[in-house]
Amino acid sequence: MESSVDNRHRPPLLMEALAEVRASSLCNMFNYACVIITLQDLGFELQADWLEEHLDSYNEILIHEFSQWLQANPRPFRESVAQRVARETGLELIEE
Repeated sequence: MESSVDNRHRPPLLMEALAEVRASSLCNMFNYACVIITLQDLGFELQADWLEEHLDSYNEILIHEFSQWLQANPRPFRESVAQRVARETGLELIEE
């Protein structure tokens, strides 16, 4: 099934941000309020704001696109996005 959600106006790293939320195990992915708060807590403000403005698209994204993205990227992170940004910008990495 092809998605009817418009991809042109999505923030970058939306799927990666959702994967970070999922990996955190802090909330059910269908609990969009928790997902938005967790995105904000993880530093994904742009993605959280977009999601809050596009709640009508979220279920379709989650059910169709995100599940397909996860299948194509079964282990998308060897390091967190925050760790990757720190490494790429030369900041000190904090061991978890």
